[in-house]
Amino acid sequence: MSALREGLVKRKAMVLNYVYMVLGSICLAVGVVGFLEPNKIATGGTAGLSIIFHHLFELPTGILMALINVPLLIVSVRYLGRRFALRTIFTIICISLFIDFLAEIVHFKALSNDHLLATLYGGIAVGIGLGLVFKGGASAGGGTIIARIVTSKTEMKTGFVILILDAIVVVSAGVVFRDVELALWSLISIYVA
Repeated sequence: MSALREGLVKRKAMVLNYVYMVLGSICLAVGVVGFLEPNKIATGGTAGLSIIFHHLFELPTGILMALINVPLLIVSVRYLGRRFALRTIFTIICISLFIDFLAEIVHFKALSNDHLLATLYGGIAVGIGLGLVFKGGASAGGGTIIARIVTSKTEMKTGFVILILDAIVVVSAGVVFRDVELALWSLISIYVA
């Protein structure tokens, strides 16, 4: 009887983890599509790079996010474990689909065109989304994967590696959008998240 109960508890925990991952993906997608992307504010990691590449190449942000993450996901299986990698793959697929569904199919309009509001609320939505994804035992991809691999091979701390990666995204946003203020808004968005 206890084996059956233990199996049910594990199954319930697994379902709850996937619920967290889906809800987190939705929050993150709303933050990107509703606030950050229309205002050219890049958040951290691969989501930020996807926003930058979207404005450069006019390709769907979700597809770009998935493409940026593919090589990282392949490497992540080896370094981070199969279960974590599978959950992360699921999460990235969800985020990419939700972003493109909202942007390309629903044509979800910007919830604010004010840079301050878009930065704050976009950062909050992305932060809540990331928190839910982490609670589900996964990652939203990109920067977290790179950081975990680097910290497994070096003495660097995960937070420091993510800080460097986010700094690269912020500088790239400033260069691509040719606007230092947009880079500064991006920095605030990352901090809020």
